[in-house]
Amino acid sequence: MNYLIIVGILAGGGAFFGLSVLLSYISGSDIDLFQTFLSALSFGVVYGYLSWKFTKRRYEKKR
Repeated sequence: MNYLIIVGILAGGGAFFGLSVLLSYISGSDIDLFQTFLSALSFGVVYGYLSWKFTKRRYEKKR
């Protein structure tokens, strides 16, 4: 659970949110921060889960 929160939501979701805001600022388009936050949160959960699965599989193969 800690891995999912730290790597997935904070790192992956935070990077997604930051890049989305930056790209909308550069392009000059309006952005719905709540919608972007929900998208980043969803991305972070999926990214964290998949990252955990693949990292765990690689670790178990090398063990």
